[in-house]
Amino acid sequence: MNIATLGLAATIALASTGFAAAQQARQLDDLDADRINANQITITFEYDGGACEQVAPAEVGELVDGTLAVNFPVISTAEVCTQQIVEIEVEQTIPAENIISRIDVTLTGPDGVVIATGSTDVDHH
Repeated sequence: MNIATLGLAATIALASTGFAAAQQARQLDDLDADRINANQITITFEYDGGACEQVAPAEVGELVDGTLAVNFPVISTAEVCTQQIVEIEVEQTIPAENIISRIDVTLTGPDGVVIATGSTDVDHH
């Protein structure tokens, strides 16, 4: 293999590594989970999203060792939309047994790609 080929291979490897890092999910802003009664938790967070999207009702997943997985799917509200980025605030109450002490939240786009993630302990009020 000559030096030019090695240089090209190294450039491609670095470029693809940078692209993969750019595709990693972001952290949710101001993620909070508050127990409002023995059977419900209110989850709040913010993220930067598109002007023509909204968050659908939460999908409660698996409970493992006191940690509940919760997915928030994002849906498109228009077929054609500008690329304007806006801060989207989410507040939803989910059914949750009293044994839940932590939540793992995933925000997924209409195509199923993970947009953002976060974890937090459940506060008892």
